[in-house]
Amino acid sequence: MTALALSLDHVGLIVPDLEAARALWSDLGFTLTRRADHTRTGPDGQRVPAGSAQHSVMLQTGYIELMQITDPRAGHPLTPAMQQRFGLHILALATEDPKATHAALAARGCALSPVMDWSRPVSEEGAEGLARFQFFDTPWQASDASYFCWVRHMTPELMRPPGLLTHANGAQALLGLTYEGSPASCEGWRARLASLAVGLGSGLRVEATALSAPVQPVAIEVHFADLGELERRARRCGIEPKLVPGGLQLDLGSRSPIRIDARSGPSA
Repeated sequence: MTALALSLDHVGLIVPDLEAARALWSDLGFTLTRRADHTRTGPDGQRVPAGSAQHSVMLQTGYIELMQITDPRAGHPLTPAMQQRFGLHILALATEDPKATHAALAARGCALSPVMDWSRPVSEEGAEGLARFQFFDTPWQASDASYFCWVRHMTPELMRPPGLLTHANGAQALLGLTYEGSPASCEGWRARLASLAVGLGSGLRVEATALSAPVQPVAIEVHFADLGELERRARRCGIEPKLVPGGLQLDLGSRSPIRIDARSGPSA
C-alpha cells in the first residue's frame, strides 16, 4: 500500500506521574508548557473533560507531549494502553485536511474514529487562548506498539510562542522515533504501519534485535545545537549519558519511560 504524504507532528508519553516527569524534563534543560487539561466537544456541542492532562516540549520542528490519564472513567482512548504499560504511546501525524485523510484511509479499509474536536487552554508568555485541534485515530489494540492519530492544529499561533522554543539544553527539533523488538514482531509492526499507509524512513525506524520481546517504541531522536549542557544536566539528574556515534543516549528511567537519542550538528 502506498504511504500517504504525512509528516510527524508529535510523539507522546503516557507517564504515571505528570509532575515527576515535568520536573525531570525541566531539570534536563527543556522548557515546558504550563499544565493543561484536555477537553473534548460532546454530542451537544459543549466542552467536557477528556480525562487527561499534559505538558509539552515545543520544538522548532515537532514536539514531545508528556501526558497523564487523570480520569480513567472519562473515556480517553489511551486508557487501555496505560493499563498495559507506561512510556511512549502516541504517534501523531500531521494532516492539513483531516476529513480528506480520514476518507482516504477509510477507503483503504482502516478502522477509524470520527474526526473529533478537542482543545486545551494555553496561558504562556506571548500566547493566551484555547488551542483547538481536530484529530481522528484508529482504535488502539493490545498488539500495537503505538497509538495512531492524525491531527490538524486549528490555532497554530498559540502553539509556538518564542519563549517556548528556547531550551537551556539547546534542543531544536524532533527527528523521529525508533522501535525495537524481535524479528517476527518487527515484521508484524511494519505490516501494521503499511496497513495504515504510514511509511518508514521519515523519522520512523523499526529495528529487529536478538530479543524475543514484542516490538515497542524505545527512543525519541532529538536534535540539539550542542550536547554539552544536556550532558552536564543529565549527570546532575543521576543519568549517565552513553556516548554513541553522532551523539548521546539518555535512559530516563521510570519517571519518564523512554530513551532520548540526542544528536548534534549545524542543522537538523
